[in-house]
Amino acid sequence: MPNYINWFAYDELMNPRVFKEHGLEANASFCVTLSAHKLAFNKIPVDNQGAEKLGMANVVPAPSNLGMMEGIMYEMDESFLPKLDEIYLYPNEYLRKKMRLTKHDFTLVDGIVYIAQNERTNDDLMPSKAMLKNFRECKKNLTMLYLSRLMNTPTVD
Repeated sequence: MPNYINWFAYDELMNPRVFKEHGLEANASFCVTLSAHKLAFNKIPVDNQGAEKLGMANVVPAPSNLGMMEGIMYEMDESFLPKLDEIYLYPNEYLRKKMRLTKHDFTLVDGIVYIAQNERTNDDLMPSKAMLKNFRECKKNLTMLYLSRLMNTPTVD
């Protein structure tokens, strides 16, 4: 019997197309929230593709522990963990933490969350339009309020 992991995607990998392009497969996926945290585009990319101030998605604590962020929880075979570590360049670029997330039926579920190493962040960074386009394709899985806030994020281009 295979062992499964729960992994929280909050970046472009929420997009089913991008998820599959990375060679990932899931047994199940569902929308979850992470309380007291917010999405920030403050991760310094390994390759900024020539775009100054380009930032990648990251999880950061919310001020005063208020607020929440949304994402997709993927239930996957544990054999995909090395692939996820490779995608996130763990442990050099990201930490891997187990955190408690909330399903929309208010049940709690533990999941793996990749969070950028502090020394690999800069608060003056922004996403690209292409990155936000990948988020837009997640509209079936995210609330309209969360998605509309994402789409109004200033970009580098």
